[in-house]
Amino acid sequence: MSDFALKLSLYSILISASVFSGSLIPLTISWAKKQLPLLLAFSAGIMLGATLMHLLPEAYELMGRMAPFWVLAGFLFLYTFEKFVTVHICEALDCEVHTVGVTAVLGLSVHSLADGIALGSGLLVPQLGFVVFLTIFFHKLPEAFALTSILMHEGYRRSKILLLNLLLIVMVPVGALMVQGFAHSSGISFTGIALAFSAGTFLHISLSDLLPEVHKYETRRNSIFAGFLLGLILMFLLYRFLQA
Repeated sequence: MSDFALKLSLYSILISASVFSGSLIPLTISWAKKQLPLLLAFSAGIMLGATLMHLLPEAYELMGRMAPFWVLAGFLFLYTFEKFVTVHICEALDCEVHTVGVTAVLGLSVHSLADGIALGSGLLVPQLGFVVFLTIFFHKLPEAFALTSILMHEGYRRSKILLLNLLLIVMVPVGALMVQGFAHSSGISFTGIALAFSAGTFLHISLSDLLPEVHKYETRRNSIFAGFLLGLILMFLLYRFLQA
């Protein structure tokens, strides 16, 4: 088994654990929804820190001055898809714009595919795979939490909710394997494109999806801000460790 396949298998198992944990919490603990803002803030800090400290520098090193265009492409891809086609995390917090149910499953599946592209591109760059994995791992828990809350509100059975959460899991290795296949045929330039594109999708998720949601909770702003800073600090410490 190749190093790429071995790490992808391990990371996929751990991401699966994160998704199932996120989906089981609202099914079993009624008060857990109150903690969602803290999870979102921590996830936003990790995702923003990983993008600015890890993905963007590597993408620029591989792509040079073309990197910002692919970052913008990744950002616009998710923005356009979410704005005009489907939804992301906000339905769990009473979004008034989007529809819910199966549409949410579709939207989160596309996000998972983008996460898989990020993981695949990270695994092609030394030391970056773990950073991307860590980002996805902590992001998937609140994402699965949100999806489960939506489906519970829509009256779905528990067995079907867990089955639909499998889509969040399956799309990650699918996206990673897509990147590996394209990289083998087109070389290092595609790795740089995938990294820059993934940085754009991460920027969109952290700045457009996660942070606006946590800003709604003014009464808990100190603890939420602390969670956000904790995510950033974790990515900074990981950056210093990898640079040592």
